[in-house]
Amino acid sequence: MKRSWWKAILEGGVGFLVLVLWCNIAAWAQVAPAPVEEAAEKEARPEEVAKPPPLLPEEPGYIPGILPPYPYATLEAGPTTGVLAPYGYAPAYDTLLRGWRAHRVGPVLVSPYLEYNGIYRSNIYQTSTDKRSDFVNAVFPGLRLELPVAGRHKVSVGYLGNYFIYSENDRQSHYDHNVNADIAVNFRGGLSLRLGNTFRAATEERTAETGRQRDYRRLNPYFLATYAFADRWKLQGSYLFDYLDFAEAVDRVNEYREHTGGLTLYYKFWPKTSALVQYIITAREYPFSPRGDNVSHSPLVGLTWDPTAKLTGTVKFGYTVKKYDRDLPGRDNSPDSWAMSLQTLYRYSRYTTLTLTAQRSIQEDVDLAANNAYRNTAVYVSWNHEWHYFRSLVYLTFGYSKNHYLGPTLDPLSGERKSREDDLLSLGGGLSRPFTRFFRVRLDYQYLDRSSNLGGFSYNEHRFLCGIQASL
Repeated sequence: MKRSWWKAILEGGVGFLVLVLWCNIAAWAQVAPAPVEEAAEKEARPEEVAKPPPLLPEEPGYIPGILPPYPYATLEAGPTTGVLAPYGYAPAYDTLLRGWRAHRVGPVLVSPYLEYNGIYRSNIYQTSTDKRSDFVNAVFPGLRLELPVAGRHKVSVGYLGNYFIYSENDRQSHYDHNVNADIAVNFRGGLSLRLGNTFRAATEERTAETGRQRDYRRLNPYFLATYAFADRWKLQGSYLFDYLDFAEAVDRVNEYREHTGGLTLYYKFWPKTSALVQYIITAREYPFSPRGDNVSHSPLVGLTWDPTAKLTGTVKFGYTVKKYDRDLPGRDNSPDSWAMSLQTLYRYSRYTTLTLTAQRSIQEDVDLAANNAYRNTAVYVSWNHEWHYFRSLVYLTFGYSKNHYLGPTLDPLSGERKSREDDLLSLGGGLSRPFTRFFRVRLDYQYLDRSSNLGGFSYNEHRFLCGIQASL
């Protein structure tokens, strides 16, 4: 079957549907319940208009609240979550809401946000030898405007800046910008629509892998539709376009255009449990490296639990078959792999929650010259607790990821061609405490370790963060 046929379907965005329980994922994406912070906000807020809950749950992207100190060093980092997990680009659905205070200006709700972090990094270039440390000033200004319409719909526009200013290695400093426009519509009769666009102008930091900073632009228009019928059935779909463009001509070989869509049907057979059947199709094109053009198909089945249950989440299993448009000698031109996505939140008590994310998928590494594909197997665990005696939120995180590259890669040290294997480990923890209704203080630590069988790609790093979050 010709690729142009698939491209026509994907670009049209017709028939791409995906079932993901939006309320379930919204609950997973939030930090642990915070009665302490709620009490602090209620102390004196007569002039503040309480922000109503969203009409349509927010998809997880950049998770607001307490986060590990993570200056972005690569284009893809952490668990891939969202309506197309473990496929697609989750941050595309982030509406950039960060502030916990909202103000009404006429019909519009305004949520301003400002965060400053002082970050110490022990290995800013992520090298195995000759490590360089530095102190980073990180400033995150944000503003989100939301317009409720007829009590059932909403339109929002958000901006979030990620400014990283290095003290000694000032050439590593960069200023990233994120903009999102989002429309959510709830029709009577069970039909809901959501569409929007996210734009990111940012810099991929220099590492031992990239060798230099790389400025890029990323554009992500998306569309989601949900139709519930006959009380027990729901049909949901989505389409996501991922456009990655680099500023320098030398990096054009890594630019791509990706269409991702799916169709999912689920059936509620218990009051809080539903079965799902899902199909996801992805087509990726490299304009300046067409040998990497490919199409993948992923049928999956699974279960999802209602967000009001003690256990909330979605789990699905399936299989992925990827086919490259061009057959190259020495490459697996039709790689396949079993696929899995697990996102759960367990409410142990009123004050303690546990989240678990696991994934298995075929992904592509655009940091490599040949955009090499790899099988990713990963697990991420987060424990969140409200320490009410000190009016604080505490968290611990653990992450492990194994990447098995499908094609041979040239070892930069030995000159041999090997199948690359990477093991990535992340450990972290921190706390956050409100000291006024406008401000929170936070303290975080993170340890990162990557072990690779290719020379020069292994590294470890310690990160310490102390900062203040403000919602004015």
